[in-house]
Formats: sequence, structure tokens, C-alpha cells
Amino acid sequence: MRLVLANCALALLAFISGCRLMNDEAVVQGTSPLRPATPSPDSVQMEVIWARCPLDDAEVNDTVWTEIDETQVAPAVHRELARNGFRVGVISSNPPAAIARLLNMDEATAETGDSAASLKWTNLLEDTKIHGSRRNLRRGDRMEICASENMPEMTLLVSRGRELGGRTFRDAQAMYALRIDPQSDQTVKVELTPEIHFGPSQMRWSGGEEGLDVVLRQMPMREREVFEAMRLEVRLAPGEMLMLTSLPESGSRPGHYFHTAGTSAGREQKVVLIRLAQVPQSDTFAQTASPLPGF
Repeated sequence: MRLVLANCALALLAFISGCRLMNDEAVVQGTSPLRPATPSPDSVQMEVIWARCPLDDAEVNDTVWTEIDETQVAPAVHRELARNGFRVGVISSNPPAAIARLLNMDEATAETGDSAASLKWTNLLEDTKIHGSRRNLRRGDRMEICASENMPEMTLLVSRGRELGGRTFRDAQAMYALRIDPQSDQTVKVELTPEIHFGPSQMRWSGGEEGLDVVLRQMPMREREVFEAMRLEVRLAPGEMLMLTSLPESGSRPGHYFHTAGTSAGREQKVVLIRLAQVPQSDTFAQTASPLPGF
């Protein structure tokens, strides 16, 4: 075992910087969040898009789901997610019209008459409802996706099977933890886990794998409530997206806190889209390591 102590100055910098939506390159405001990605020989590139819509949007909450695949999520996990106010599914590389409108992709498609236009930048200078970011990930990397602002208090009703329990978290934030496992057929297995991070940050030991070594680093971390029963796995091909949002009337369940935003115009629903933007052109990367535990 190899033990690595992270540089204290860098750790303190991370400690005071706070949570950002994603740590790597952000998509510039005023442009479509979907765009072609730069190839990387040893990683895949994931894009995350956040979009807001009215709480009573009939297309997002109902009709669009006839064009979204909800069957990739294991039935038991799908039931647990639904009980807790989440709705999730996989969107093909040609998004439904309602999603195209949500992401302001209609204009680019109309100009070219080509579905590939959905990946081009469009003018969103007046649109503050959509933003996104991208990150290159290697097997075993953990990416944290902020699903809410930090809240002074978060009172949750959580369904665990047939039981319903409540808990209040102080200084809390809804997060998704994402890991990937590239496959030799150019698809990628995506694992996503809902979490609540709460309380003050403290320096803690965090472990991970680098090759054959187990690496421990001291990092600023908060307490976490990890919803293991809601951990989902799907397989994405390049251009496909995992869509996450809340069910109507999700009340105080986790889905509400993960996918509802307070704005000057009132409460709005949030949609999170996780897109596989780029994979290596050969299967070398997929064969360089054993599958992650649980895949």
C-alpha cells in the first residue's frame, strides 16, 4: 500500500473555495450547453447540463417520457427513486422535441435540418435558465454534481422500502456522486448516487485506487448521508444522456430538494442531464483496468 499525503496548501485552498457545480471547464454562459468535445486517449468526457422549467410543465412531467427509456434502471432501484420523488431515464442522441426546446436547440436544428445540429452552440445570451459544464473522467474518478444550493436547514422525508422516516440536516446541500466504467464497445457504464452533504467541512482521509496502489489523501470533506438504495447504473453510448428530475408533488422527499429551485419568479423545476460527450477511439482504455466494484 502506498500512502500519499496531499499538499496542505492545496487542501486549504479547496477548503475555502466551496462547492462549484463541477470542478473542471465550465460551459460559457450564453451558448448551448451541448457541444463537440476534444478527444482524450485515456478518459471519457462527460457533460452536465442544468435547466429550469415551470413546476407544472406538462411536457417535462408527462408527455416527453414516452420518448425516454426508463427501463435501464434496475426495477428495485427505479421503485426506490420513485418513492423518494425522483424520475430518471436515458435519452437517445436525438433528443425529443420537448428536451430540444428546454435546451434551446430548435434554432440550430432548423438552420441545418440535421439532428447533429443539436450538438452545436446556439445563442443563449438572454437565457439564464440553462448552464452546464464538462469534465474528463478516468475509471475510478469520483465526480460530485451539485444539485442544490447550500441550505441552512433541509428536512427530508425518506422512503426506505416500506418505511418512511424523517431527518433534518443543518447547513446541507443535495449532491450526486458519479463514477464511470468504460466498455470495449465504446459505451460507458455510469453509476450515480444521490447524497446529502451537511455540516462544516473538516480535514478527513479519503481513499482511492491508482493502478495497483491504494492512495489516501487528506481532503476537506463534510458529513454525508448516502442513499445507497437509490444508487443507479445505466449504460450510455456517445451522445446519449441520463435525465434526472423530480416527480410532481414530491413534497419534502429528496427529489424535491434535488430538483426544485427558488427564483425571483417563484419555485421552478430543475432538470439535470448527464451526457456522454466523448470516448477514446480505441478499446485500449476499456481494457486497461478491471471493472469497478459493483459494475
